[in-house]
Amino acid sequence: MRTSCLLAVAMMASIAAFAASSRDPALVTPRPEPNEPFRFFGDRTVIVPLLIYAPEPDGLAIRAELVQLTSSLTATVARELEVPFSAGRTVGPGNEAALSVPLPAVKRETDFELRFRSRRQEDGVWQPAGRVAIRVYPADLLSPLRAWAESHALRVEDDHGSLSEFLRREEIRVAARPGPRGIALYSGTRAIEKRENIPTRDDESAVVFTERETEVPRLLIDRTGRAATIKVEMRIVDRLATDPLAQKFFLEVFQLLHEQEPSTKGVIR
Repeated sequence: MRTSCLLAVAMMASIAAFAASSRDPALVTPRPEPNEPFRFFGDRTVIVPLLIYAPEPDGLAIRAELVQLTSSLTATVARELEVPFSAGRTVGPGNEAALSVPLPAVKRETDFELRFRSRRQEDGVWQPAGRVAIRVYPADLLSPLRAWAESHALRVEDDHGSLSEFLRREEIRVAARPGPRGIALYSGTRAIEKRENIPTRDDESAVVFTERETEVPRLLIDRTGRAATIKVEMRIVDRLATDPLAQKFFLEVFQLLHEQEPSTKGVIR
């Protein structure tokens, strides 16, 4: 908490110093969270929310380029993205803007950066105007789970049907009954109560989604014979359709279940 406050104070100080300077015509920052990268699935066009600080907005143009970051070099992916900025409009603490960015397909989690520059109509020199971090994930992040479900029983007990609907849209096969070395997913109050009131199966592991709001996400693991139960203490089910970090965590839960098994055959990779 103290670190976040210090970062926020430092950011506001840098904005104040920028506003007092006439050398840089604009500064672009992410909105609303300045300390975390934006996370998106690749191979699609996304909307990136921004804040623009410009002491003198008249006649100002702002452009961006998308750059892929690697350990040894950077590679420009998309050039000359025009930032929607209404020149001539009074800009206060920060002018909100939304930039449409085409993202490439990626095979693994990859870091990119939006690099902004700005200039006035009468000035031929472009000035640096800030950077925004973006992390891009494979569009088909759950393909290992889809392949695993073709040869294993994946069951769902779901009060509201949102988890079942998500798996259906992702074309992940759901079984009607338990199977050897299968996994059952429980989501919703009634489903979790049902899980607690039935004998634990020795041949079927379980994942219980409590959907509780917690400051620190937790995984509680209980091992019974050949099977294991993982209780997920965080909100995740309603984020699966749009949040790549939620899907990554979802997949890691299955991988963790297989690490609990005496044999690692059929491990999800």
